Amino acid sequence: MNNKMGYLVIAIGIALVIWGIMLLTNKEKLEKPLTTTEKPATTTEKTVTTSEKPHKEKVQSVDFDENKAKGDAFERFVVKNFDKKYFTLQEWRSDKYVDGIYAVSNHFPDLEVIFNLKSKGIRESFAIECKWRKSYYQESIEWAKDYQLKNYKDYAEKLKIPVFVVIGVGGEAEKPEELFIVPLQKMKSNIISKSELAHYKKHHTDARFFWDFDKNELQ
Repeated sequence: MNNKMGYLVIAIGIALVIWGIMLLTNKEKLEKPLTTTEKPATTTEKTVTTSEKPHKEKVQSVDFDENKAKGDAFERFVVKNFDKKYFTLQEWRSDKYVDGIYAVSNHFPDLEVIFNLKSKGIRESFAIECKWRKSYYQESIEWAKDYQLKNYKDYAEKLKIPVFVVIGVGGEAEKPEELFIVPLQKMKSNIISKSELAHYKKHHTDARFFWDFDKNELQ
């Protein structure tokens, strides 16, 4: 009888030990953190996302610099086509800015010019916004944004001087294939169609600009 009781106590003890081990094992599984194979997956995700942003910003920066360079080249083309004997370049805005800080004059047209014909006592001021586009898009040119059109019209009204939009299309910025001189007051929107532009075409793109003082118009 005593032997049977002894065996029973031993069996119960072994069972308790096994049960204790199982409890500890399950607890470790529940409390175990993410495995090392899971962490790198998250890290890789972050690396891809982080690397894409600088790349996108770099592409945008390159596009902006390239567009500005072409815009500057076209402005130089326009400036060189004024005869210094009759025209004086009063203002040539650079459109510079840093960290979103820019001069108020950036909202104004690119150039301010004075026509002076001393023999007749004529002195006229006007402004020019220069735009070059590589080609037409859907038979039209988007020459400005809506807010820019408003800014230019406000400028013309405030200074009481005529403003013209000189648009180059095709070729290169420093030597456009087509050239148009559109009075700002004729611009109905920030987009002008190819057929509308045809009315303002300068047939010889390399010819000097001429000021028609009877019409108060740049040609």
